[in-house]
Amino acid sequence: MDNRDGGLADWDDLKTFVAAAQTGSFGAAARRLRTTQPTITRRIDDLEARLGARLFDRGLRGVTLTRAGDLVYDRALTMQRASVDIERLAFDSAAPDTGEVTIAVPEGIGGYLLGLEVADFIRENPGIRLGLDCGFYPENPVDPHVDLSVQLTDAGGALELAATPLATLHYALFASRDYLDTYGTPTRIEEAVGHRFVYHSAQVNDRGSWAKKTSAFLELSAPSMVVNSSTAMLHAVERGAGIGAIPTAIVAFAPHLVMLDIPPLASATLWLCHHREAMKSARVARVVEWLTGIFDARERPWFRPEFVHPREFADWSWPAATARG
Repeated sequence: MDNRDGGLADWDDLKTFVAAAQTGSFGAAARRLRTTQPTITRRIDDLEARLGARLFDRGLRGVTLTRAGDLVYDRALTMQRASVDIERLAFDSAAPDTGEVTIAVPEGIGGYLLGLEVADFIRENPGIRLGLDCGFYPENPVDPHVDLSVQLTDAGGALELAATPLATLHYALFASRDYLDTYGTPTRIEEAVGHRFVYHSAQVNDRGSWAKKTSAFLELSAPSMVVNSSTAMLHAVERGAGIGAIPTAIVAFAPHLVMLDIPPLASATLWLCHHREAMKSARVARVVEWLTGIFDARERPWFRPEFVHPREFADWSWPAATARG
């Protein structure tokens, strides 16, 4: 079916195409668009037939764009972003402090930071409906349905995106007191080899971003458990499953954890990314102000670029953590 203006590409099919290209599979695209995989397959088949070009190479592990698909993707993504911007600007002109703002955020940060702080924001901004997308992956820096993204990459310098440093995370080795009393407390990174370790899958798969010495250590220390959930990792370490590399900020919520007397393994910048047009929205700007306050390194030293040892955190407090305790 052609568009009314005579074009061959149906807009809904293009949105389906973009979702499949970004997620790498028709099944994942169906989950994102809240439809079925057969519907995704049918729409892609129809689009390819109308354009007279194969857009995807299909395999057992998913789909990848063909050369023609790459060309279509760039233009379809521009169209989708323009559509989102038009809808956002039109709505903001009528109700600047009302509506939805979606934040894509890693699961650990969403649960342990934003989730504990959100109640005050909602009370102060009753017209803004927050959406927290904790299933976000950095290879798709800012999807069109996302207003703001908190992530550990800077969006690759894409011209249409803005990326601002939000905080620094310092990854150090932590364990429970029971684990250390049972298996001993290593004081040098070399002594830690042979202990049981709990790894986040990102630490195993992205060793290139860690220091050379730390990367060698990861090669030698086989994990006893690998998880893709920061929450599951923290609970496992808390209960003595092993030693884990965790941001020092977690001490504000789990003060009973013990940081090994070993310098941090790595530091990483946490970025706030968004489409440049998004900041024209009053409600998005209000959410940015709230996020910036959460990661204020002047009040919360665990987010400073320089490493501050957790033993010094006692001089500061985290209101949400204090209230929970």
